[in-house]
Amino acid sequence: MKKLLYVFLIPAALIIITGCSKSDSGAKGPDREFFNRNINGEITVSAFDTMNYRNYLEEAARAFEQLHPGTKINIETFSAMPEVRTGGSGNMQMQSIQIQNDPQARSDYLSRLNTNLMSGTGADIYAMDIIPLQKFVESGNLENLESYLNLDPDFNMNEYRQNIFNASKYSGGLWFLPMDYSFNYFAYDSTLIPANIASAFGAGKSFNTGDLLKMGIPLYDGSYRLFNTTDFDRGLNGMFSQLFNENYEEFVNLSAGRAYFQNGDFAALLSSVREYGQQGYIPRAVTGQQDAGRLMRQAAEAPRDRFYFKLNNNFSLATQYMRSTGRMVMMFTGGSVIGIEDDDKVAGIQANADGSIPFRFNNGFGINSQSKNKELAWAFIKFLLSKEMQLSTNLNAMGLPVHNEARAEKSEMTFSGSLYGMSSALNEQSRQSLREYMSEMEGLSDLINSYSVRDTNITDMVIQDVQFFIDGSRSADEAARVLQNKADLYLSE
Repeated sequence: MKKLLYVFLIPAALIIITGCSKSDSGAKGPDREFFNRNINGEITVSAFDTMNYRNYLEEAARAFEQLHPGTKINIETFSAMPEVRTGGSGNMQMQSIQIQNDPQARSDYLSRLNTNLMSGTGADIYAMDIIPLQKFVESGNLENLESYLNLDPDFNMNEYRQNIFNASKYSGGLWFLPMDYSFNYFAYDSTLIPANIASAFGAGKSFNTGDLLKMGIPLYDGSYRLFNTTDFDRGLNGMFSQLFNENYEEFVNLSAGRAYFQNGDFAALLSSVREYGQQGYIPRAVTGQQDAGRLMRQAAEAPRDRFYFKLNNNFSLATQYMRSTGRMVMMFTGGSVIGIEDDDKVAGIQANADGSIPFRFNNGFGINSQSKNKELAWAFIKFLLSKEMQLSTNLNAMGLPVHNEARAEKSEMTFSGSLYGMSSALNEQSRQSLREYMSEMEGLSDLINSYSVRDTNITDMVIQDVQFFIDGSRSADEAARVLQNKADLYLSE
């Protein structure tokens, strides 16, 4: 009998307010002597997101201090822990993680952070969880880490996914280092997609949502929906989210400080997504607060719907190949609907509308350019990138370690179940599935070449104003006009 573990993640929107002072203290970077200095003293690591960061950082801090007597790593996190619900019986275990949207807490954290930076008393390392990268780069508050990687004789770039580090560069520098990475890919139901279309899919391919809609709409006959993605969902999930994020640079140019919501394209996007739902191409979202208990019951009832296409993440790719282990681990977020997966195959990795292929991260860190102990700060970040810490079970299970050996070992831990405390030996069939998964995952990872910089204050504006369109109180043009005014005001500050 299959052992089932369901994990539900319902993400919240983020609001960010920044106002850092201009600084160029980190512009010169380290010299070679920098890496020969003694590691001692005390630093502070600051993160807003408690769930993703606290346990991981505290584990790393204690281990680092044991390796380097005379050092002290202080950890600060600020957000409230999310509500976790568990349920199930027998071999089925289910967990729902309800992340609360707390804009005031985020605002308070960033206000405190900005005040400390302006007074020169900020933390030495910042988690890049809610920090607006472009604003902190423009203000000179982040150290350029590119020279650290290139000059440190103890750092071997060959041990890591270099394309992830290269994709993280922004505005002429590398201002943070991700500990892990994630990507989305499209799956297709091989029983629904004709062979002449399916021949364009597979390893090494990339598509955006618009590409697949163009392929799928002529095939639609009302029997099955095109995507398992709902039209509009709270927290910028669903089909609107997919299309908005893939076309983000069309609406917001952060480097130029300009927004383009009122040129007709944004209103057209809103209208198109509504039409997709009305035509039955995609499911209609349930408005209002998602009920975690209802989602858990829906998963347990094993829906039998088929969808031409699904937008999945790299964790879903692992579960696709894990069927041979007799264990199933499922994870989905708001904005998606569970359906039959037995006949799914990989269509290609998700790309942006301009063809770039982005990644996301769960844990990433930058060094305060005003830190008075950059030697220790860099040594600690290097330790976080070590194989030991990359294999920590406190590092988000959904991400892929940037350390190559750690990524391979974590994949085996996922297949054996040891990552979830359900360990069992892998037979030859399971090992073959693991090898096939690793080949597919690494092949898709090879295509990643960008990191999509977003301003979550703009994102929150979009979430808020789209709701007025959804409930019918504003037309698409009115929603675009109001959003344009808000974005112009914010970007001009």
